[in-house]
Amino acid sequence: MSKSKYLAKNVFLFSISSFLPKLFAFLLVPIYTTYLTTGEYGIADLISTTTNFIIPIFSFDIQDAVLRFVLEPKYDKKDVLSVSVSINTFGFLFVSIALFIVYSLKIFDMPYYFYIYTAVLFILNSLRNSFVMYCKGIEKVKNIVMSTTILSLTHIGLNILFLTVFKFGIHGYLLSMVISYMASLLYIIISTKSYKNIKIINIDKKLRKDMILYSIPLIFSVIAWWVNNASDRYVITWLLGASASGIYAMSYRIPNIVSIFYGIFSQAWSISAIKEFDKNDKDGFIGNIFMLLNAFLCTLCSIIMISNIFVSKLLFKGDFFIAWENVSILIYAILFYSNAMFIGNIFAAVKDTKFISMSTIVSAVLNTILNIILIKSIGVRGAAYATLVGYFTIFLMRIVSVKKYITMKYNLKQLIISYILLLIQMVLALNGNKYLIGQGIILIVLVLLYKNYIINIINKIFTIFSKKVKLNRKTVKG
Repeated sequence: MSKSKYLAKNVFLFSISSFLPKLFAFLLVPIYTTYLTTGEYGIADLISTTTNFIIPIFSFDIQDAVLRFVLEPKYDKKDVLSVSVSINTFGFLFVSIALFIVYSLKIFDMPYYFYIYTAVLFILNSLRNSFVMYCKGIEKVKNIVMSTTILSLTHIGLNILFLTVFKFGIHGYLLSMVISYMASLLYIIISTKSYKNIKIINIDKKLRKDMILYSIPLIFSVIAWWVNNASDRYVITWLLGASASGIYAMSYRIPNIVSIFYGIFSQAWSISAIKEFDKNDKDGFIGNIFMLLNAFLCTLCSIIMISNIFVSKLLFKGDFFIAWENVSILIYAILFYSNAMFIGNIFAAVKDTKFISMSTIVSAVLNTILNIILIKSIGVRGAAYATLVGYFTIFLMRIVSVKKYITMKYNLKQLIISYILLLIQMVLALNGNKYLIGQGIILIVLVLLYKNYIINIINKIFTIFSKKVKLNRKTVKG
């Protein structure tokens, strides 16, 4: 299979597994608001947020090392998986003891089940993350898709059962999470027969050291990304109050559309970036994919900016409508975030995780400083500008520094022109629908600028779907 077809196939498969959880999460909202109190939902959300934050810290973010080391032929895949399982288990024991101490000392005013569910979800999530990365490395993408489907269907089914039928309240919500993650984890272990590859004793100590050294810098990167994404909310709350923070949080609803599409692509690209790495980019594959990504993202960002007011009227009611003012800035920011993540996978391919962390930390510090300065001076919109500068900084640092590892063939002039056009459109979009014609002209220019890449994307999508349809027809006839 060619490099492009391999990447396209994985993008298609991951799109299935990525859309399902988001769709089901949306469908479950009315049930949550009916059968859970605001306090209960707040605690449940805090458990999820806490778990997602501590996993990369106390598991040494070993999941990223799993993918990188499994894809390298000189390492035994069984040893890589065994190392990750042992580290996740150790992390679970440490977290359990720490949570018990925190509960015993009454440091936080949280019910006992907060600590129990946090510990259980920690081990289930961290193990599942490692097995998912392992499956990526051994090219069992279909098993990942099926595992995610089981996770989503089990979660929605049990939520309906536990909340609407048995009236278990918050415990029903949390139990549905635990059981669905457990079912998903068991499926991926059994279907790939990964349990046969786990060693309990005689674990390769050198490999464990190498994997930890690879992944430890990524812990700081995770924390820095958290600061990048969350510090603005804290500063806004501190300086302007909770209402302003709520409006800013709502501003992300529309830009997150771009994040969803990039997230799907990123899961597939994280494999190809390592498998197809070529420091000279002889066939232009990496550079071409980078340009294809920008063609898609720039066009999508332009369309969303034009649609901003219309979509905002549908989504943002009452006092929340003012959130539209931050949308175009955040859309432009996420363009640079996506490109920074794309290049970050190349640094992961050459195992330079220190620079990944360093660039993210620099961005986080700059973002936080600008948050304090700009929010004080111009209000909520200052947070959006701070995010834009932070993401642009990390993108600039990475695209300049990546040259020492790869001669990536891309059209720099085309990129600069498209970024300038989108910057102009962002400024126009800040005035609402006043300059809608000007925004439309920019969209047309962007389409013409990237027309060859856009046609290429459409052809690839059409080819994939046509093959799937033909395959389904043959299956039906058979």
